[in-house]
Amino acid sequence: MAAFISMAAYSAGLAAHGVYPFGSIPRADNDLRHQYVPFHTHLWDLQHGNAQGDLLFNWQSGYGVGFLGDFFTYLTNPFSWLAGALPREHAEFSVYLVSLFSMGLAAALMTVFLGRLRPGSPWLRALLSVGYAVCGWGVAEGTIVPMWTWGLVAIPMLGIAADWCLTGRHWVLGSLLVALCWFANFYTAAMATLATALVFLVRLLLADTDWRTRGRALWRAATMTGTGLLLAAPAVLVCARANQRSQPTELYVVSVDADPLTYLSMLIPGTHPRYPAPNIYAGVLVLLLVLTLPFQSKVRARERAAWFALLLLTAVTFVLTPTAKLWQGGALPHGAPFRESFVLSGMLAMAAWICLAHMPRPRALLGGAALLALLVAVTYDLQPVNRYALTGVLVGGAVTTVLLLAYARGLRRPARMGVMVLLAVSVFAGTTYAVYGNAVVDDPRRRGPVRTQTMTTLGVDAYRTLREREDWPAIRSDAGPEVFVTNNDAMLVGGQGGGYYSSYVSVETARGLRGLGLGQAMGGRHLWPADDPVLRSLLGVGTVLEPAGENGVSARTVPAPPLVTLRPPASDQAYGAPEGSVWARRHAALGARVYTVPGLSRTGGPDAPDTGRGFALPRAEGEGDEHWTAFSSRCAPGERAFLYAPDLYATVQVRGTGHRESLFGKPPAVSAPLKELGTVPPDGRFDFSVRAPRDGQILPPDALGCLDPAAFDAAVARLKATGATAVTAGGHTVEARLPKGSTGTAVVATTASPGWTCSVDGGPARAPVSYHGLLGVPLGGAGADRLSCSYLPEGLSAGLAGTAAGTLLIGGVLAAAAWRRRREP
Repeated sequence: MAAFISMAAYSAGLAAHGVYPFGSIPRADNDLRHQYVPFHTHLWDLQHGNAQGDLLFNWQSGYGVGFLGDFFTYLTNPFSWLAGALPREHAEFSVYLVSLFSMGLAAALMTVFLGRLRPGSPWLRALLSVGYAVCGWGVAEGTIVPMWTWGLVAIPMLGIAADWCLTGRHWVLGSLLVALCWFANFYTAAMATLATALVFLVRLLLADTDWRTRGRALWRAATMTGTGLLLAAPAVLVCARANQRSQPTELYVVSVDADPLTYLSMLIPGTHPRYPAPNIYAGVLVLLLVLTLPFQSKVRARERAAWFALLLLTAVTFVLTPTAKLWQGGALPHGAPFRESFVLSGMLAMAAWICLAHMPRPRALLGGAALLALLVAVTYDLQPVNRYALTGVLVGGAVTTVLLLAYARGLRRPARMGVMVLLAVSVFAGTTYAVYGNAVVDDPRRRGPVRTQTMTTLGVDAYRTLREREDWPAIRSDAGPEVFVTNNDAMLVGGQGGGYYSSYVSVETARGLRGLGLGQAMGGRHLWPADDPVLRSLLGVGTVLEPAGENGVSARTVPAPPLVTLRPPASDQAYGAPEGSVWARRHAALGARVYTVPGLSRTGGPDAPDTGRGFALPRAEGEGDEHWTAFSSRCAPGERAFLYAPDLYATVQVRGTGHRESLFGKPPAVSAPLKELGTVPPDGRFDFSVRAPRDGQILPPDALGCLDPAAFDAAVARLKATGATAVTAGGHTVEARLPKGSTGTAVVATTASPGWTCSVDGGPARAPVSYHGLLGVPLGGAGADRLSCSYLPEGLSAGLAGTAAGTLLIGGVLAAAAWRRRREP
């Protein structure tokens, strides 16, 4: 019943507002939610044998990135595997089911666990569990990042395992539950484990037993947890190592400060803060009973004090930076700062059950109702308490109080069952209304234009189009930057493109691609597709999607060498481009001169003094011509002019054609990509103007580069002619047959991320080198015919060793138990 009511209430609240999948309105924070849909389409591809890559490596994102860390972080919620049972185009619905079924399972397990805390009516436990499963964190944060909803399951699951430690039972099964929680989502499992430890300590202190028995329970809990972590070691160690290697984003860390009254208002169901605050509400029934607990004389005073101390101390740790870091694994995130809020919702449900299991007297209930009224009175005008939350808590609080007063009068069975049914209806209605109000307040349409759904007809057509043109691994296919806008479209539409967001983008990948001119966001953890011919050729992109008509796509073929190419010795030179510039790095990576880099001179508009680092652009206050600073340069007629100013936030307009390009550089968060401005006119003079709406904008002196089309075509033709004659790409391997006697450096069109080892002509495996950000393999001077590379995630070997050790421990415990049973008479 708990699972049914929670899932039905959540779905009914969304349906009432017309939110997907019950209407066309996207969920709030659309971009965040939809960036995980492509992960599930990739999981579908893996399950059906259609993916380029395997669990270890993903060829379909970021031009080749490790995947096992992403898999453990985003896809090991057991309900994620439902994606393979549905058609691929329904991946978004499978993501919805992940959240829905996690809520249902959390409600069911919490119903069981509350019975371990204190025996009592399972029906009342079920109603409290509904409030927990559809808590504020689950609705506002968990369902947007679906893998996190397993945290709701982990709290009661680990609580049941901890209860077995108190009773001395099921050590092996408890270890397996710990392993399951950490394997399913180690991030929320870490928070749930810490919360379970706090609850376990409270129960130990309150238990009427001796310290020796308490010590044995602690030992069982420690060994159970340790063994579970050993079993889940691959998930923990691979992700920990990937996190150490990831592009840092410290400057994104947000504050964990919260106004005390605002924090208090978050107890009211349906609240939705404009600015970050802990989403901790767990339903009107839970709230009323927690506020009743101080007046509940049937509960021992020290037990009431212990539970309130636990709630208060836990709440305070969320808003203190050192303890907040402890909750979140040692570092504050660059997104939602209160990701651990669900643990307090679980503790509220537990404290509510301690109160309800003893069935409070009418006087205690009225005391709780008075505190609830006081809470409303002091917080009703705060921003998080919207009109839906206020209506819900006033009506729901009154109805719940009346029903509990009736239930506490000791009615006969038929009347008690009637009150129970009415209470269940009240909980269902209140939860539905809270979800509905939250969806209305957080409707993304209230904040401006909304991006389209991910799995639209356009997405399905794009997938089919790329599949028809598939020629991997001879060349790459890329979704391109002009068709899709969500962060992981490369996995969604197929191909082997660049669009990619993950917490595990390595430093080597982020900085290597940025050095070659690729656009990035989130400090390098969100990679954009390549949008210029030279970078596409370096990455082996031969097919690109482009918009066609209003809602269609088409595939265009562009010049591309094979996935594995050769660079002669000493070919990595700047070829006249300014040292350290993107043009010099591209020349060195390509092994040829294809750009000229002319000097810039200001020819009109507001003054832009040369600072030594470039031209300091004045802040524009309007749109008129007088706010545009004009620049001029000279290139060969017919060359294609490109601008690279990664830190510039401005609009560039080409004189004569009126062509405009917007650059959204915002260091260190966003690095603008290289932009094509147009063709150099017959007189060789290229004029453009820049308008900067912000202070502090600098136009680099070497920002403009002119691409010689003939030289570029010749360079690509040479790479084709001298490159690998055959390439085979496995799930996490690359094999290439080279022209006989090849020397110099073999360059694989992926980044030099850690984990790769390569061998030449069957020789010993060695770590490759970074060839200007790309994966380079020195061939030596004797001449080589074959190249073989393999990828192994860091931490996997140690993790598998940990799993083996945990398995041996469990096997030893089972064997010892069997031996003892045989010796017993």
